[in-house]
Amino acid sequence: MTLACLISRLNADHDPDAMLQIVCDETAHILGVTGVVAGAYDEQRHMIRYMATCGCDLPSVVDLIPPPASPASPTPHRVSSSRGSAAIVIGLWRDEQPVGALAIVLPDSQSSLTDTEWGLLSILADLTTQAVTNAIRLDSARSRAADLEAINTLGRALAETLDLDRIYELLYEVALQLLPDVAGAIFTLFDAETQQMTCAFAILDGERLNVSQFPPIPLAPLGQGTQSTVIHTRQPVILGSLEELNQRAPVVIPVGSEDDDDEMTESSLIVPMIARERVVGVLQVQSFSPGSYSMAHATMLGMAANVAAVAIENARLVTDLKHSNVELRHAYNRTLEGWSHALELRDKETEGHSQRVTDLAVRLARAVGMSEEQVGYVRWGALLHDIGKMGIPDAVLLKSGKLDDEEWQLMRMHPIYAYNLLMPIEFLHPALDIPYCHHEMWDGSGYPRGLRGEEIPLAARLFAVIDIWDALCSDRPYRPAWSEERVRVHLESLAGTHLDPVAVKLFFRMMDEEM
Repeated sequence: MTLACLISRLNADHDPDAMLQIVCDETAHILGVTGVVAGAYDEQRHMIRYMATCGCDLPSVVDLIPPPASPASPTPHRVSSSRGSAAIVIGLWRDEQPVGALAIVLPDSQSSLTDTEWGLLSILADLTTQAVTNAIRLDSARSRAADLEAINTLGRALAETLDLDRIYELLYEVALQLLPDVAGAIFTLFDAETQQMTCAFAILDGERLNVSQFPPIPLAPLGQGTQSTVIHTRQPVILGSLEELNQRAPVVIPVGSEDDDDEMTESSLIVPMIARERVVGVLQVQSFSPGSYSMAHATMLGMAANVAAVAIENARLVTDLKHSNVELRHAYNRTLEGWSHALELRDKETEGHSQRVTDLAVRLARAVGMSEEQVGYVRWGALLHDIGKMGIPDAVLLKSGKLDDEEWQLMRMHPIYAYNLLMPIEFLHPALDIPYCHHEMWDGSGYPRGLRGEEIPLAARLFAVIDIWDALCSDRPYRPAWSEERVRVHLESLAGTHLDPVAVKLFFRMMDEEM
């Protein structure tokens, strides 16, 4: 009747921890013993994952349940714990694989069990084996589903960031969810061109390490060094003991030392990080406990590592692209500055004008709230504002006297020449407003198209004020520079006819604020 009650209770519950507690309680009741300890192994995680007791506290009897590396015999036998407790231990086996163990704690006055009790213990062990096996498999399936969901969540989170540090942090957080007893993690990136491994992220015993102190490590030949072996073979490596770590993993960073009371790293799992069929690096996790990791752990961690590897590659590609764009933009700037300088070499009277108006134009563009991208195009347009004069004959461009009507017609062609010169260059399209339109006037009397008011691009309207300001504030062969006060009065007189009144106000507000 009591065994029937046990079977009924075991069938009603599918939680391994609860099931083991039921076994302990019913076994103590059936056999009338002082205490019972039950433990179950998780074969997927290769560890004692579940334990329960009845009539005794766990710390005093915990070592009665042997580790998976040395499972209990299926034949009942007497053992003693390190704390002096004596017990009869029987192994729980299924298909020649250890499932766990059941230990009967004996009172000091009792040295063994009766034949009837031995028979009952065997029956209890069989019932426990069957029930716990089914429960662990169900629990493992649930755990696997939870692990897959954690990896899926990681993928969604990584899709929202290009920050490498954040990618490493997210991967570490998932490693904590997937694996038991994680003492730390080390992410090492691999450069196939230089054949070097560089530590990119390390967190050990809960503390981030300064990875800049670790120099790059050359890729070792196959079989020399675990990280190099993982890169060569693209397969995980599991190190289950301190001896293995010392022999095979000289690049592993230990936690604690033998000279103090700190815990030591006892086992490690190293998996490759693969993206687009290339090894991006390796992920290494470490544990304070020996034998902490199994191939099941390697499979799950490898999946997470590969998801992160794609994110790392994307982040690096974007970073490289940004760096290339910056270098390309610097090259454009130097080229355009060279063009501007070439024009000034031809027309000595305006030497320095282009650089001065460019500096003012950039400052004014920022002052009116343009984006940095727009400011960049303003800079290029200002540098090239007179580039069309390259097409004006020397006799007209360098004439010291007043131009006649025909010469003025030629001079007024320089915005069109600028447009024709720059239009075929696609990256300069957004910078065309100033070279093409800075001689248009607010009242429509300008050239080359006679644009009026806000038909004139904003950049050109702002620049027109700056161009006149610098021209009148500079010495020319035919006149000395005007005073700034005189130039200010003149520009204000042009507001509403030649110049945009708002542009004039914005320019003087910027100048006043800077003063």
